[in-house]
Amino acid sequence: MNAMKQINRLLLVLFSLSFFACDDDDDDVVVDATPPTVLISSPAAGATFTRSDVIELRAEVRDNVGLAEVRVYITDPNITVRQLSKEGINDFLNDDREKDLDLEITLDATAPTGPYVMTVEAIDEQGNAASHYVSVFVTE
Repeated sequence: MNAMKQINRLLLVLFSLSFFACDDDDDDVVVDATPPTVLISSPAAGATFTRSDVIELRAEVRDNVGLAEVRVYITDPNITVRQLSKEGINDFLNDDREKDLDLEITLDATAPTGPYVMTVEAIDEQGNAASHYVSVFVTE
């Protein structure tokens, strides 16, 4: 019987130690609410192109934690939106925090003339999104 009391006491001490050893400091989860930054450096806003030209789209995309994907859209004068690119980010050297985009967009010889909008959208690993756009003009 004495041995039973000792086992019960030992279990009580172990249970108490395990209960007090649990600390809520490990539960501090930081939520990323900061959206990525997107900066289109080329083409310049208001630039003019002719049909069949090649438009060089350059953009820098950055995030404080990690990027998930970058998308590129073009909207023509008829307000038709086309997705030109969708890239998942796998840049382990930079912890998926940056993407330098360099995309050549060849205009069709029969492309409608008028204003075009080029949009670069970035989505980070937490679902925060940001975009930047430039408007250019296409002439005959």
